[in-house]
Amino acid sequence: MARRTPQVYKLLEYVTIGLVLIAAVELFKYSTRVNYEWFHCTPVMESLSEGSSAYKIFAVGGPSCDKRGEFKSIMKKITYDYEPNDQAVSFCIKENESVAAIHYPIDTPKGSPGYVAYAAYTSEAHLIDEMCADATIMHF
Repeated sequence: MARRTPQVYKLLEYVTIGLVLIAAVELFKYSTRVNYEWFHCTPVMESLSEGSSAYKIFAVGGPSCDKRGEFKSIMKKITYDYEPNDQAVSFCIKENESVAAIHYPIDTPKGSPGYVAYAAYTSEAHLIDEMCADATIMHF
């Protein structure tokens, strides 16, 4: 029978490779957190009137923030910031059709967003009706 040689060096090699892979993943997670805007769309809220729950919501980001990402970021922002158990929420989303699907440049001038949403509690529905005259108003 062949005698087995100690495989300690192979074990150390595999453990080292595993630790290097874990370190690479952690480094990637840290770098994406620092450069969050590069990888994701960041929602921006602008108040429509002082002391109101009505906001204009759009998303900006880096080159990977396309129209699909903008739409998802806007919907997440609306669902996180408005509580339908307190009061019903009315909103609309308008598409800027003159903007291409993938449109954010690498440099700082971002240009206009692909989607803009207007949202408010139903108590201020008159503001939403005014801003969404040419779009479908949704409620939840």
